[in-house]
Amino acid sequence: MTTAVDLITLALKDIGALGIGQSISPDDTEDALGTLNMMLGQWQGERLSVYHLVDTALQSTGAQSYTVGPGGNFNTPSWPYQINAAYARLNPGTATPIDYPVTIIPAREDYARIALKALQSFPNYAFYDSAWPLGALFMYPVPNASFELHIVTLEELPQFATPADVINLPPQYMAAIRYNLACYIAPSYQLDPQPALVRLAMNAKRVVKRMNVQIKAMSMPRGLAAKQRYNIYSDRPY
Repeated sequence: MTTAVDLITLALKDIGALGIGQSISPDDTEDALGTLNMMLGQWQGERLSVYHLVDTALQSTGAQSYTVGPGGNFNTPSWPYQINAAYARLNPGTATPIDYPVTIIPAREDYARIALKALQSFPNYAFYDSAWPLGALFMYPVPNASFELHIVTLEELPQFATPADVINLPPQYMAAIRYNLACYIAPSYQLDPQPALVRLAMNAKRVVKRMNVQIKAMSMPRGLAAKQRYNIYSDRPY
């Protein structure tokens, strides 16, 4: 199994900071491990750099908002910077549960324009406030306790505590980590990555992104799809 120090050693060799047969020093190992964790932390913020989505469920209690993150109401494996999708399940635990999509409100300003936020009814929308360390999910309208609420977030990419930690990722990530880590740590040694190394890093990262891409089906509001005219004064089709 490939460990963090295995890829760190290869990355140092790629930039010429470590010669053939030389051993990596403990200080260099710790510095490179910190850089590796920073790099993966940045990748966590890129949808196409994460290979898996996690579905987290919660039984509604009738509350208007729920915390999101490790130890929160939605106990996700890591703090999500955004909610990728959400839905409400009616009749959970039965043979015929029904899932209804919940539209994510993308901005706080849009949620602020809702006049009656405490309205209780069938949940159609949700706004995610990405506070740290626990985010908050606001449902609108507020669902009663008969719904099971689901959110879909990005899987957490690993953070390594020790250089001996095994890298538990799909095989396509190994080259991407190796060559991109080499580019990340080169400035620490006052070195410029060679053009060939930069190309390897870009190509390896491109493979990861191509593997993770999922294109959603195109959709549009019902009023736009219908053969109707639009009234700019009432903001409605007719």
